Amino acid sequence: MNPAYLAPAWLPGGHAQTLWPLLIKPRPTKLRRERWATPDGDFIDVDHLDGPPDAPLLVLFHGLEGSAQSHYARSTAQACKKAGWRLALPHFRGCSGEMNRRPRAYHSGDSAEIDWILRRLQTANGGRRLHAAGVSLGGNALLKWAGERGASAAEQVTGVVALCAPLDLTACGHHLAHGFNRV
Repeated sequence: MNPAYLAPAWLPGGHAQTLWPLLIKPRPTKLRRERWATPDGDFIDVDHLDGPPDAPLLVLFHGLEGSAQSHYARSTAQACKKAGWRLALPHFRGCSGEMNRRPRAYHSGDSAEIDWILRRLQTANGGRRLHAAGVSLGGNALLKWAGERGASAAEQVTGVVALCAPLDLTACGHHLAHGFNRV
């Protein structure tokens, strides 16, 4: 059995542990941006780390108000480059630095958009399955998609990884509205 996590003495508490990565944010890796027209007449932007067509492809869904500039996205892009993997980072609506045309916003329950993105990337990947990961709200939405698809999700992805995904969005919303988070 693994022992319980103990934070280093110089980095106590959840707030310090959340803010620390922002201070050591890695330099960005050169990504190629592609704009996709959505079925409802809007768009999303997808940033790509290119590589050999037969290299594994990781799809990374960002967290609330995240983007390819988020510290975890930059770190993931560097790790993919070092491992010889390709990366696709779809930006949820309104998160790529440009406002969308339609009033539709992204949210944790939008598994239809996750499905559309994964299907389109799988087609572009020659029909091969993808590796999928989501951080925070992106992880929550990805888990919802996988849960709804059940065993058929394996037709599109090799597996799903969620990092720091909120499981109780109501409790998280209440927590974010109080204390230090209001700064």
